[in-house]
Amino acid sequence: MGIFNAAQHTPEESPVIATFFNPLDIECLVKTAVELWEEIDPSDLSEHQQDMLNRARDAMFAEHAGQQPSFPEAVSLISPRSAGQAWMLRRWDRHEDVVTLHGDEDSALADLATYVRGVWDNLVGEAGVSEQPPTDDREAVRLYYGPERDYQPDEGYDLYAKEITRRGRTRIVPLNYRFPGEDESEQANRDATFHPQIDDYDLPCVEVDGVLVFSYLDPGAGAVRVSVHLDSAEDRLVRPDGTVPLRVEVEDNVLLDDSAKGAPKQDLLNKLLDAADDRQEQAIREAAFVAGVLWRCPTCQWDNPDEAACCEGPGPCRVPKPKKTS
Repeated sequence: MGIFNAAQHTPEESPVIATFFNPLDIECLVKTAVELWEEIDPSDLSEHQQDMLNRARDAMFAEHAGQQPSFPEAVSLISPRSAGQAWMLRRWDRHEDVVTLHGDEDSALADLATYVRGVWDNLVGEAGVSEQPPTDDREAVRLYYGPERDYQPDEGYDLYAKEITRRGRTRIVPLNYRFPGEDESEQANRDATFHPQIDDYDLPCVEVDGVLVFSYLDPGAGAVRVSVHLDSAEDRLVRPDGTVPLRVEVEDNVLLDDSAKGAPKQDLLNKLLDAADDRQEQAIREAAFVAGVLWRCPTCQWDNPDEAACCEGPGPCRVPKPKKTS
């Protein structure tokens, strides 16, 4: 029975074997193991293996008797995600030196090409240079900076891929997931860490319980950019489906609510309304009001999503959302 004495691997060392099987396969394996166990010497097994088989056998007996066995909480096994890439673009000239983050090389080049087209007049008049920049992003960048990037002595750029490291282990998440309570959350907030920009290749971020939030000025986009990275979140934040509850607000407006108490997806309601006739639409809206998905502006009668803090109608109304009465 060498299979029972095989070396034990922790989740830190390799993926949990169960992640390669669906629940019905695991059910079959457990029952097969219990049946085989009846025919071997228990001393051939480790204490942990004996405990697992005892629990499995008790569960089988309880199942046959129509009873509910009492065991520790069930868990969900979430396999580690493969590593990804982010493209870092650094561009400098006599007036600025900026770093931006991009999901792929094409989007980084598109950003760089946008800048190049805005200063194309620097090249106009030189031999072989057209008055209008090429529509192809790569060609525009190549012509402006030169094949060796030596056409502009006071300007330049670096573009390179950077590996996004992920936790190379299987997460074990309780199926009866509960978000950290008040005391745990307060402690995590107190332990939050700020990582400043150290050099030209970093961006500042805040880390709370493993969640990284980057906030920086992006002159290329002409905006303040905010990027949230959840792959490194602590296990206690991860739900059984592998997601982390997230609620994003700007001022008093909720832009995203994927929390436990988050409102239903607004796009689903819109799809239902778009597909409904007049009678169906009235019924859908009435159900949405009862469910708290919509609220009606008392001034202009515009129907607003529950997460809207004020009226979002097409006019200048902007009446605050009425407080709910008990």
